[in-house]
Formats: sequence, C-alpha cells, structure tokens
Amino acid sequence: MKTNIWKQLSLVAIMTIALGGCKKSFLDRVNPNQAVEKTFWVSEANAQSAMATVYSPIRGQMYGYYGGFTGWHTMNRADDVWFILGEEIMNWEPATYANTANTAESDFSRLYKTINRANVFLTNVKKVPMSQEKINELSAEASFLRGFSYFLLATNFGDVPLRLVSASEDPDEVMKASAPEELIWKQIEADFKAAKEFLPVTRPTKETGRVTKGAAIAYLGKTYNYRKMYVEAEAELSIIMKAPYSYDLTTKFEDNFTENTELNKESVFELIYDGSFGSGSWGSESATSTQGFGIPNFVGPQGTGGWFKWMPTASIVADFIKEERPTGSDTRFDKRMYTSFFWKHSDFETATPDGAWFGNMTFDQIWEASATKRLRGEPDFPTINGKKGRFLIKKFTNFYKNEADANSMYSQKNQNNNLRLMRFSEVLLLHAEAAIKTGKIGDAANDLKRIRDRAGLANKTWSGADDLWKEVIHQNELEFFFEGHRFFDLKRFYNYAQMKQVLVDNKKQGAENFQAKHFYLPIPQNELNTNTSIQQHPLWR
Repeated sequence: MKTNIWKQLSLVAIMTIALGGCKKSFLDRVNPNQAVEKTFWVSEANAQSAMATVYSPIRGQMYGYYGGFTGWHTMNRADDVWFILGEEIMNWEPATYANTANTAESDFSRLYKTINRANVFLTNVKKVPMSQEKINELSAEASFLRGFSYFLLATNFGDVPLRLVSASEDPDEVMKASAPEELIWKQIEADFKAAKEFLPVTRPTKETGRVTKGAAIAYLGKTYNYRKMYVEAEAELSIIMKAPYSYDLTTKFEDNFTENTELNKESVFELIYDGSFGSGSWGSESATSTQGFGIPNFVGPQGTGGWFKWMPTASIVADFIKEERPTGSDTRFDKRMYTSFFWKHSDFETATPDGAWFGNMTFDQIWEASATKRLRGEPDFPTINGKKGRFLIKKFTNFYKNEADANSMYSQKNQNNNLRLMRFSEVLLLHAEAAIKTGKIGDAANDLKRIRDRAGLANKTWSGADDLWKEVIHQNELEFFFEGHRFFDLKRFYNYAQMKQVLVDNKKQGAENFQAKHFYLPIPQNELNTNTSIQQHPLWR
C-alpha cells in the first residue's frame, strides 16, 4: 500500500523547511517566516510533515533526479539506451557527450535543496518535545536522505560544496567552495553510518516506503564498493542477506515494475508515487502539486499515450540474446528480456505468445505508431533467425494495464507506480563484486547463481575471479537496463580509454565525443555565476 507521508507534504511545511530561520528584514519588521519557524518545531506531527519535504525534491516527476526532463536522461547516458533524435537539446547534449556548463537544466541545485532541508531538520528536530528515541530515528532518516543526495552529487559532479548546516544558520554556506570528491565520499559514509545506527529494521504499515536500516546498510555497502573498500563493503552487504532481514528476489522479475506488486520482498528502498494526490503534471512543490510518476509518459511508444523519447540500443539487445535458455524452457531468451523490451515474440520463437498491450494493441501496431519518430534514426538491431530485430522499451511503461493511452500522465490513474531505487538483486551483485575482490569466490558464485536462476539461465561454473568479474559486469548490464546504473558501472569498472572503447564498440551515440571529463557532469554555469567561491570540476576547466 502507499505510505501516507506524502499527505503530510503541505505548503507551510515546505516554506518552513526550505527557508529555515530567516533574519529580520530591513526596517526591523517582523519576518513572518521567522514566526513560522518558532511555532513550527513544537510537535511530532509537525516534524513528520517536515520530513516529507526532505524526501520531496528527489521525487521530481519532470524536473528532478528521477524526473523525465533532467535526471532520467543524464543517469541513462550510457550504451544501453538510444535517444530519439530531434528531442530537447538539454537532454540530447548529455546523451551524446556534447554538453557544456551552459547546457540547460541540471539537478545540481535540486539535490542541494534536499541537503539544505535535511540540515534544517537535523538542527531543529532536537527542539521537538518527543522521546530521544524518536529524535534519533528521525535524525537518522534525515541523515540518510542527505547522504543519498551527496551520493548522487559525488557520482555525477565529483568535487562539490560540502554543506552540513543550513544557509540560515551560516550565511557563508551560500558562497562555499567545492570540497575534494574524497571528502564528499567520507561524508556520505558518515551519513549512512548515522542512518544505520538508529533507523528501524521494519516500519509499521502507515510508514511503509520510508527508509529503513536495511536501506542504510545497502547504500553504505554500495558506497564502499564505489570507493573500492571491498572488505568493508562485503561485511556490510552480508548483514542484510540474513536475519533479521528478509529481503529476497521476487519470483517474477516483472513484479519490480508494476503498481500491483509494490513494496515487495525485493524492494530495499522505494520512492512512493500516487497520482490521486494533487493535480497538474510538472512536479512543482505546492499543496496541490501532483505526486504521481511521470516516466511512463516519457518512455511509452507513440500510440500508447507516451512521448517516446528512448529505445533500447542494438548492443543491449545483442547482450540479452547472447545466452539462450536451456532447450525445453518456456521461453527462448533470458526471462528479464520479456519485461525489458516489447517485441513480436513469434518473429524468433514459438513457445511464447506475442501479447497485446494498451487496449489490445499488437506489437506491429505499436511499432508502426512509433514510425514518425523512428524515421529520425533508430538502432541497427541484430538479425535473429534471418529476421531483422525490432525492439522497444517496455520497462517503466504501464504495460501491465492493457488500457488505451495507459502511458499518458494526463490521467492520474496512470501515475501510480512506485520507483524501486535499491532492489535486493543489486545487493547480491554488489556483494558478489566485493566477494570477488576479497577472495570469497564461492560466495560470489552463489550470488550470481541466484541472479541467473531467476533469469532462467543454465547453471554455470566459472574458471576463477576474472571469469566471475566479467559475469558481474554482464549481469549488472542486463538486470538494470534503463535503471540508470550502466554509466556509473562502466565509469568505476574501467579507466577512460577502456570505457571509451566499450562505447565505441557498442556504437553508443556520440561515443566519438567521449573524453575523460565526461566521467562527470560540469557544474552548471548559473551555479558558478551565483556562487563565486565555487570552481568548475578540474577536468572541465
């Protein structure tokens, strides 16, 4: 069920948490925001409302890290996603490594909005008359969200300002120079450790969807992997693979992408969306703003209510079909492929029905409805059994509804799916990665077997650590197609020259433009203009 934390997202709470304690205005008039702050931090109910505002910026439907116009484009800038030509330049430029500091739209400031709200919360929650246990728990929750925002900043931008108090507490925070990336990572580690200390293992039903101790441990382990601290990573990740934690893989991969199977046993951290709250489509923050999920509208093919901005690349399709399932299986290919892509099954196999979606549209009808944008350019898909492949993205569409225009965000009922940010499958693959690097080859093999078993792949043995490592990279690519993982995995698994070769070999759009600086996004020019103490990332100067 949906959590009710978003019902607490009121305009008053947003203003209070965002503005903090503003100073008196000129002429010594009473600042109304100051009065709000003085009277706000007086009850647990108000503190809970304030917590909702800390979550809010990372849930952006259109403009936000998980929004269709900004974050979704930049986090999927690797070789598994084909960007439709002729769409918005602010999305096209990062996708083809042609972006500059002047490329419009960035989530840099939006992530700092979460950080500032977390800082305000951490300062003021101590004033609230409630038990120390509840103060510790809510502080841990705010620490997680701050650490999570810094995680996204560090992976995308590298050196960024480190702000640990709100701008209202210290005006110098506004004009602060960037800290070295390593210091940002140390703060991320500290925040996730603080979160791990006091967050609960489970939540009551009314709080379902809010972060838990398991999420903090998973992201702490992920942080250690990103820093190549594999001993620490293996130790942390192994904690949530056993009691009292009960995470496991869902039997059906598809269950991680439908609103009917939300908050399941595989979900470690999940963002809640509910189209029935608020109105409008553009993800602003007010008491009446929509709280729905807009990505189906962006990815959905033409003719299904979607804007059709992406396709799978030829290389991701080729990697999916590289290993077929054993003879006699109920599908020819990896089970995950049937959730990741639309295609006409009978083109390549006879065991699986072709299917129909969005008001019983056949694949042929959807393919033809998308022709106007495909004519701008499309991937050169592999030929299978002498027939040219045709594939569209299915993951994150509302494929499970079979209703006409089900991908359109202009109907509130189409915005109800949650976004699973950390799944247990990622915990398994992160643990396998750390286990390989710490010599626990058998543990890594067991992790990979669980991933492969659900995909319906045959049992496999590996010749050693190098063989296992290649499988970890391969399974990450398939498991998390279009989930924003691939770019960051390539970046940390390979050096610049190796990564560029992968992009070139896989015919990534704009691969010829890729330079070492593209490991990061540049700090936006408007941020440099506003904060004169900040410096551009060294690779972008």
